[in-house]
Amino acid sequence: MKTNWLQIQAETLPKKQAVIFEENSVTFSELHDQSLALAQKLTSLERGRVGLYADNHLNSVILIHACIQAGIECVMINLRLTGDEIDRQLNDVGVDTVLTTADFISDKYRVYTFEDMEQLESWEIINDTIGEDTLSIMFTSGTTGRAKAVRQSYNNHYESALGCEKRFSYNENSIWMNVNPVYHISGFSILMRSVIRGCTMVLNRKFDPEAVWNKINQYEVTHTSMVPVMLERMMKYDMDHKLEGILLGGAGVTMDILERALDWGLPVYNSFGMTETCSQIVSIGPRDPKILGGTVGRPLDNISLKIDHHQDGELLVKGPAVTEGYVNAELEKEDGFFRTGDIGYIDDDGYLYILDRRNDLIISGGENIYPKEIEDAVKSLDGISQAVVIKKKDKNWGEVPVLLFEPEEGANVDSGKIKSHLENRLARYKLPKETHETEKVFMTSTGKVSRAKNKEVYEAEKER
Repeated sequence: MKTNWLQIQAETLPKKQAVIFEENSVTFSELHDQSLALAQKLTSLERGRVGLYADNHLNSVILIHACIQAGIECVMINLRLTGDEIDRQLNDVGVDTVLTTADFISDKYRVYTFEDMEQLESWEIINDTIGEDTLSIMFTSGTTGRAKAVRQSYNNHYESALGCEKRFSYNENSIWMNVNPVYHISGFSILMRSVIRGCTMVLNRKFDPEAVWNKINQYEVTHTSMVPVMLERMMKYDMDHKLEGILLGGAGVTMDILERALDWGLPVYNSFGMTETCSQIVSIGPRDPKILGGTVGRPLDNISLKIDHHQDGELLVKGPAVTEGYVNAELEKEDGFFRTGDIGYIDDDGYLYILDRRNDLIISGGENIYPKEIEDAVKSLDGISQAVVIKKKDKNWGEVPVLLFEPEEGANVDSGKIKSHLENRLARYKLPKETHETEKVFMTSTGKVSRAKNKEVYEAEKER
C-alpha cells in the first residue's frame, strides 16, 4: 500500500482545494510541494521520532504532511497539558526534539518553530515506509494514571478512513470541516480522511459556534465531527446548512441532546471509538430507528466485536484499524482481539451498548481524565490525609471530576487552597468541578480507595 496519500492527490487532483484556513487556501499540488520542501529540511534533523506541538493552523497541516513524506513518527502533544505532564509523556517515548507551530518554550528539548524549520539545510529524502510503520503516536488514558502511548500505523489510519467513509457516506466531492484539535485522534483523523479520499478540509483555529455556522454556509460544508458540548452550543443558533453528516463522538452524549439535534433536522451520527482504534469503530445514522435507544451503533464493515462474558461483559475489538501496540506498555489481546476495558453488550441485531467506559476513566468534553492523577496531585499537598475523585454526569461536558478529600486532624485545608495547588500541576480541564471535604474516604479491604463506595455515599448525601 502506498503511504504518501498527499502525493497521490497532488498527481490526480492537483488544482483542487486541499485545505481552507481562515483567508488562506492551498491546492493539493501546493500542499504537496510545501510539505515536501519542509520534509527535506526535517530530514537534516536525523530524527526518526519527534514531538509535534501543533495547533489548528495551516502550518500544522503542512508540518504533519512533511513528517509523513520524510518518514518521521509524529508524537502528538496535547496543547492543554502542563509542562510537567508533557515532560512525562515525551520522556516515556524517548523524544528529545519538538517541532512547534504554537508557543512552546522549554530548555529540555531541541525546539524548532515553523520559522526555524524553514531555515534548516535541505537533505535528500530516503523514505521507505510501509503500511505497518508508525505514522503517529498519541497518548490515551488508563486507570493507573500513566498515559499509554498508542502506535497508529499508516494501515491503521487508512483502514479507519475506509470504514468511516462507507458508513458516513462521503466522497471526493465532500467538504469536511475540522473543528477538533489536530493533536487528538478526532481532529487528526479528519486530516487523514480528507487527503486519503481527496476531500477539501475546512480547518478552524478554535471552536466558536456562530463562526462555525457561518463557515458551514460559506463553504457549503457537507461533513463534520464534534463532541456533544459543541453540538449543544451549535443548537443555540438557527442556521441553514447543507450538512449531510455530523459525526458525534467523545462520549457524554445524552438522549436529550441527540433528540433535540434530530428534531432540528441535523444529520447526526452517534459513534464510539478510541485512540487505540484510530477513531470510531461503531456508528449509527440519523434515520436508524434505534438511534434514540441508547446504542452507540453497529460496527463498521472492517471491525469485529465480541463481548467477554467471563470478564463482566468486557468489549473486545478486532480489525485493521486497531493498533498493534503501545510504545510504553503491553497491549492486552485475546485471539487477536483488543481488550478495551469497556463494559457493554451487543443486542440480537448487532448494535453495541456501552454500560461504562473504563470504570474509573472520566471523559469530559472529549478529553480523558485519570482520577488517580488528580488524587496524587491533591495528596502532595500538606494537610491531606486521603482523597478520591469520582465522576459526575454533566449535561454540557458529559462527565466531570468531583473531588472528595479527608484532611489531616487539625490541618488548615479548604477547597480554595486545593484549587490553587492543583492549578499549578494539572491542565485546566482536569481540575475538579466540585470539591467537598468529607469525614472519611472509604477504602476497600485491600487498602485501596473505593470509588464505588465513595460515589454511593456522595450521591446519597446529595439527595438529602
